[in-house]
Amino acid sequence: MTIETDVAVVGAGAAGLAAARELKAAGVNHVVLEAKPEIGGRTFCDQTTFGFPYDIGGFWLYDDNDNVFIEAARELGLDIGDTAFPWPDMPMILGDVWETSSQLEERLAHNEAAMAALAGFARSGPDRTVAEVIQTDSPWLPVLASWMGMLKGRRIETVSAADSANRPGGFAFRQVREGMGNLIRDWADTENVHVNTPVRAIDWSAKGVALDTGRDTVSAKTAILTASVGVLASDTIHYARPLLARVREALDCLPMGTVNRIAVQFDGDVFGEACPPMFGRFVSPDRYIYVMTRLVGENVALGYVGNDLALALEDQPDDVAVDLLCDALDLAIGHDVRSRIKAVLCTRWHADPWTLGAYAEALPGGSWARKALHEPWDNRVFVAGEATSLTQFSQVQGAANEGIRAARAAIAV
Repeated sequence: MTIETDVAVVGAGAAGLAAARELKAAGVNHVVLEAKPEIGGRTFCDQTTFGFPYDIGGFWLYDDNDNVFIEAARELGLDIGDTAFPWPDMPMILGDVWETSSQLEERLAHNEAAMAALAGFARSGPDRTVAEVIQTDSPWLPVLASWMGMLKGRRIETVSAADSANRPGGFAFRQVREGMGNLIRDWADTENVHVNTPVRAIDWSAKGVALDTGRDTVSAKTAILTASVGVLASDTIHYARPLLARVREALDCLPMGTVNRIAVQFDGDVFGEACPPMFGRFVSPDRYIYVMTRLVGENVALGYVGNDLALALEDQPDDVAVDLLCDALDLAIGHDVRSRIKAVLCTRWHADPWTLGAYAEALPGGSWARKALHEPWDNRVFVAGEATSLTQFSQVQGAANEGIRAARAAIAV
């Protein structure tokens, strides 16, 4: 069967759904093809494990005055109050003991100098790695590197300083109490979304685009690809024509980083008054964790890990990751919490076949690649997602804004 439309959108994550809303507002015929059985892409909720909506993927709303979901959440009457964020100034357990006040002072001074060096990085010359820009002989560098690796999903020796400096800061962080995934679902227009419909092959020419789903062929004037760059760079989708060398190089410059979360629910309030809402534990570069307690007011602790540690834990049973979190909690709380565990949920984003990672980080010298992916393929195929955002990469609103950009470009065609 052949389905004919004006625009075919591949992927029903934030970018694809935002593109669909823009196309509908312009009166353009379109379909959205989603491989998974539910919409949301990397932003969706688990509704059952903990008894409340828990976000598997996209988690934070960044209130930087350019976030379509802030207003959407307010219109839907959702709770999006400010919340703590795991900044590097959170209290730390070093090895098995809390840092002293003098250690905290030294660590924060190092962090401030390192972040100032990165923010002030002069991009007039060759790009450098984040590690090269903030490199010091300070013993606090490994601690900061673990935090940055946890956020970026890659070691700072492999991340572009120019790209990192493009991302602004200084705005508030919010969580959606009812779940970011539920916000996306309620905000989306799903009228033309086809789930369980993976695109297996795509061909394009000056006449239009053909997409093979294995069941149907979708014939469109243009297409918008919002799958992760990890998927686009893999063999998941067969390209009937060779990609331009510039496109292939751009995809190679934006490998997916891996950030995973370890969530543990307890049968009651195990945290006590002394346990901070955020803290970290650093033992070594391959053994660290950053922890949120009382997630959205529930008896849940959430541990963050990234880069090489996250990849290593993906190959292990959940118990290994849970032990990492519980070891940190035991030290923070003062007693073993394992007997109080009620439920566990660990993510494995690198192993997810529909994303192959958490989000894209530019290699040194690769910050150009984000904008390069804005260039259409023969004026027929457009790429959009968090990876193509110049300043909001790895953010849900960045993906949505890119979906809108690509939709407007497709409409123009």
